[in-house]
Amino acid sequence: MRGSRILVGLLVVAGLAIAAVFAYDAARPRVHPIKAADAARNGVDLSSAAPAAAQPAQGPDGRAELFGPARVIDGDTLEIQGLRARLWTIDAPEPDQTCLDRDGASFACGQASREHLEKLIAGRKVACRPEGPPSDGDAWQGLCFVADAPCADAAAPCASDLSSLNLAMVRHGWAIDLEGQYADPESDAEADKAGLWAGRFDEPQAWRARVKRTAP
Repeated sequence: MRGSRILVGLLVVAGLAIAAVFAYDAARPRVHPIKAADAARNGVDLSSAAPAAAQPAQGPDGRAELFGPARVIDGDTLEIQGLRARLWTIDAPEPDQTCLDRDGASFACGQASREHLEKLIAGRKVACRPEGPPSDGDAWQGLCFVADAPCADAAAPCASDLSSLNLAMVRHGWAIDLEGQYADPESDAEADKAGLWAGRFDEPQAWRARVKRTAP
């Protein structure tokens, strides 16, 4: 009889332990399979109580691919995910640079260039992929696009630079081509007297050099 009571007690304890395991499993937070797959691909530990800060994904050459809201610094520079991103192979007027308009009047062409890039982005997210050799300075450089997904996503329009902000800034006349990548769009902008080409301007590099020479 005593043995039977002990056996019953052990069965009750075992039953309670099993019930506790099922209760925990039912109550614990679930991770969506897609999120789990993304986390595994990007090396994110989902078991951490505090979410990790978003880190730029790595491109094929090891440099970061950028995606997110963009703050426009000037006509060829953005800030995305805390990184300074230069639009590859173009050069825009400096923020304090002035030019002459079609009537020969001076105007703040650097500010106009920056405002045009802001209009192209229009508050949307930007995806960038590295392009060209690594930058000598602290700025990342590459091709940037208005996009709803990172360049690593097949749905993002990053396969061709025909829709890039780089090309658009040159074609609209608010930046110049540096390496011949956008020679034809630049010729079209000049022929159309678009943007800077409506009047007269110093190339940004020449303007920077002159300011440096005359600085006290």
